[in-house]
Amino acid sequence: MKRPAVRFALLVAGVLAAAALSAFALPDRAGITAAVADAGPLGPVLAVLGSTLLIMAMFPRTALAFVSGLLFGLGPGMAYVLAGALLGASTAFLIGRLLGREYVDTVLAARPDGWRGRVAARLARIDGWLGRNGILGVITVRFLPVSNYGLVSYAFGTSAARYRDFLIGSGIGAVPSTFGYAALGAAVFGEDAVPTALAVLTGLGLLSLVVTMGLHRVRKPGTRWSPDSVKTG
Repeated sequence: MKRPAVRFALLVAGVLAAAALSAFALPDRAGITAAVADAGPLGPVLAVLGSTLLIMAMFPRTALAFVSGLLFGLGPGMAYVLAGALLGASTAFLIGRLLGREYVDTVLAARPDGWRGRVAARLARIDGWLGRNGILGVITVRFLPVSNYGLVSYAFGTSAARYRDFLIGSGIGAVPSTFGYAALGAAVFGEDAVPTALAVLTGLGLLSLVVTMGLHRVRKPGTRWSPDSVKTG
């Protein structure tokens, strides 16, 4: 128990440090724009790698999409941010899996008495559901406007969600908002950009549909969870 707890503490400390970095030390939109402009032909590479690192530091993906659309246009800007977001999310997921999953397994299996036991039992059912319905679970959370892309990635790494399901769900869940904000950025200079209304309606429509489906599935009774019933690979 001691080593998993230490690794989990390191994960929490690292996430808090990344959040502080994102809030106080990372470049603003003007700084990102200047860095990409100075990179010249390597601008797209810098955009992808920069998005990867900024996502891991929990910088808002929507802000990255806006700036990328502003600099590269709708199509390329959206592609660069999506690539960087998935790379950053994958790395954050693997860090969460390495440092946090064993501790979560131990806590959920302990089942103490009283209210803590009831909370652990409910969390275990949710965890087991994510192991069986990872894609839907990830998409549902990704479409929530309050979820931070990087923070959620670390959290999913500690859950029973499989990496393949996480990656697919993250890709699908990132498309509407990335599309919308890249379109907003492209519309600043590009007259042929997709209308903002279409981007917003598309994102809101998909958000409503998937969240409704996800909540409906969560309410359905599932099988009883046990530590051996979910593969965490």
